[in-house]
Amino acid sequence: MWQFLIKGGIIMIPLIFCSILAVIIVVERILFYSLRNRTPERAFKQLKLVLNQGKLDEAKYLAATWRTPLGRITESVLGQYQIDNTLIEETAQSAGERELRGLQRGLSLLDTVVTASPLLGLLGTVTGIIKSFTALAVVSGSQASQLSAGIAEALYNTAFGLAIAIPALFFVNIFYGIADKRARELTCQGQEILAILRKG
Repeated sequence: MWQFLIKGGIIMIPLIFCSILAVIIVVERILFYSLRNRTPERAFKQLKLVLNQGKLDEAKYLAATWRTPLGRITESVLGQYQIDNTLIEETAQSAGERELRGLQRGLSLLDTVVTASPLLGLLGTVTGIIKSFTALAVVSGSQASQLSAGIAEALYNTAFGLAIAIPALFFVNIFYGIADKRARELTCQGQEILAILRKG
């Protein structure tokens, strides 16, 4: 592996950085989506029951114990409702946008890695081909080895760039899909909460 990186030349350095960054983001997002941010349906039904009974303080306490996007949105909306109930829609929208940014955190950076890695691989390919043609232009005993080293550098960079970009592309699309699904769920649940509060 170390020889592979050495033979790839200087362009391997930003490619290694991209690969490390991609792994960090992917692992963090997997943990984020799997360990947090889901409010059980039973808990949401309990919240609606408490809200229908007009127990706002109990509802706020219940939402605070969840430590989820819906819990934080509910806390914000109920807090605003107790101060000025005419602004609860704006509060819900603002809180929802904040939670959406949290759901999508790091994805634009992972998207950049997907775009940059093949381009860096292509740059390494170009520099490797340049070295190969330079070797062809020089008449010496080491010409063959210089030529093969330049071609190897070109291929290593191309392969490594694609090896980073292809898995990262799959993950970024999966993560955007998860974030979009969660955002739709939050919107529906938020609308149900607002409908109950409007009735009150």
